[in-house]
Amino acid sequence: MPATFERFPDDVMVALHHANVTVSCMPVQIDNEQWQAAIFYVLAADAPCLTNGKLEPGPFPVEIDADLHEHANGSLIEIGIDIATPTEHSRGTLLFITGHSTAHFETVKLLSKQDDLPLFIGDQYCNVLYQQRIVLTDAMRTGFGQLVDEALGRDAVIRMTGHYDPEVVFEDVVKSLGLA
Repeated sequence: MPATFERFPDDVMVALHHANVTVSCMPVQIDNEQWQAAIFYVLAADAPCLTNGKLEPGPFPVEIDADLHEHANGSLIEIGIDIATPTEHSRGTLLFITGHSTAHFETVKLLSKQDDLPLFIGDQYCNVLYQQRIVLTDAMRTGFGQLVDEALGRDAVIRMTGHYDPEVVFEDVVKSLGLA
């Protein structure tokens, strides 16, 4: 992947700061090409994989898993990422409420269509330390598509009952995953 960003895009930095998280997946335009979902991962200054603030060159093996949380008040898609950075893996959890947020829906929809997933690893100031592309197989794309379709279908039914409440879903899932 050619050098595309020296720092995370401003919109990404604002979103990370606003949500108080260190990993996000959102649509971006890379080198003025078409929109695609990309993962942005911020390493802590004292991350074990850093040596003098630098990250050993990759590529790093990356594992991605996804799950649908079916809650009485709505649906939430969880995507886990495990980056095999040196010394200690870097892990993160991405949560998407596709029936509530257009950006969440668009991101997961893009994941169901892209050939690969750009990954940007940055320091605590969002300077890009390393970037690579993660190949998305047909099975992965199909899985993302099925998850978003199932979430939207469930949420439509829940909306008809008047019980749709994405904030309750998010809070309960965050609590159950031990992320709070």
